[in-house]
Amino acid sequence: MSQTENHWAEVANIELELQRYMIALGLDWHDEVSMAQLAAESKNFGPNNAQMAYASNDQMLITKAKLFGLVSIMIQTMESAALDNRDVHGGEVWKAFAKHLYT
Repeated sequence: MSQTENHWAEVANIELELQRYMIALGLDWHDEVSMAQLAAESKNFGPNNAQMAYASNDQMLITKAKLFGLVSIMIQTMESAALDNRDVHGGEVWKAFAKHLYT
């Protein structure tokens, strides 16, 4: 299997998990307001927030921490693909969320 296929498979797997976490959080990726709020929260969510989330019993907060971790992995995967001159991009769920990350 080529690296291109690996990047595409990895991005698809990450996006599927992002979709699952959004569903668990009751979020609709077609809802612009929800995606903008989630992206804004993601931008401000750091390692200390993750530690507090995992130390809590708040499953919604833990789910968000997992989702935001996947966001970081998705960005790293796409950057790696770009460095290898691979044209890899996410699907509908990633695009609905990511457009708010860069605004």
